Amino acid sequence: MSEELMAKITLNEMGARYCDACDAQDWDAALELFTEDAEVDATAVYGKSFHGHGEIREFFSSAPACLGHHATGFYSDLISDTQATARLKMLTMFKKNTFTVNYNWNLVKVEGTWKIAKQEFSIFGKQDFVAS
Repeated sequence: MSEELMAKITLNEMGARYCDACDAQDWDAALELFTEDAEVDATAVYGKSFHGHGEIREFFSSAPACLGHHATGFYSDLISDTQATARLKMLTMFKKNTFTVNYNWNLVKVEGTWKIAKQEFSIFGKQDFVAS
């Protein structure tokens, strides 16, 4: 298997692992996907960015409880052997509404392992549920 294909498979699995970690509220598993000095740019949704594992953990643990994170699409572009970009499209479900969210990742290979150096996300759409 080519290195490019292996990298794309690995990056695709990172999207699923990210969803699973968030659903389980397993912040250690989620943070394993990020570099130590990573940035989560949540400006479009929360008005600020979070830097490093400590701030990102605090952001994750204080976010509203979600019923599920469901990756609906993922693609990546390899820039070099150690850099890539990716787009993760996600459906997030809450008790009162659901959102479609676009995640943009800048990734780097650190000691042979792909990691998210920067995550930026924005809401693409929202649907409120009607109480019956």
